[in-house]
Amino acid sequence: MRILSIYIKGHSLVLEDVVQAQPWTYALVLFLVSKLVNSQAAALTAIAPMGLQLGVDPKLLIAFFPAAYGYFVLPTYPSDLACIGFDRSGTTKIGKFIINHSFLLPGLLGVSGACTVGYILASTFM
Repeated sequence: MRILSIYIKGHSLVLEDVVQAQPWTYALVLFLVSKLVNSQAAALTAIAPMGLQLGVDPKLLIAFFPAAYGYFVLPTYPSDLACIGFDRSGTTKIGKFIINHSFLLPGLLGVSGACTVGYILASTFM
């Protein structure tokens, strides 16, 4: 966390301006970090305090929690690989490129839809 706090202090004005003007960038960062660490809880533990420190509205933090589900982007999760191995019909597969697989489109639609619904609910009821 020390390196993160040094980075945030050094670039806080620029980061605050970006996050204030385009709050969806917080969700994008959360999504990417969740893939890098392969854990939803670890991504939220690392990124949520940074969001608060940058002045992201707590309502948006809650609304964008579904963005922490990003580990489907690369098919490295055991359940994804098991589905590919068990499928006898051949419809669940990894394409020619690593990011070209059967879980990508449903995952992106699910995460973006959940974040949109979360944003609407947070804006309406909070």
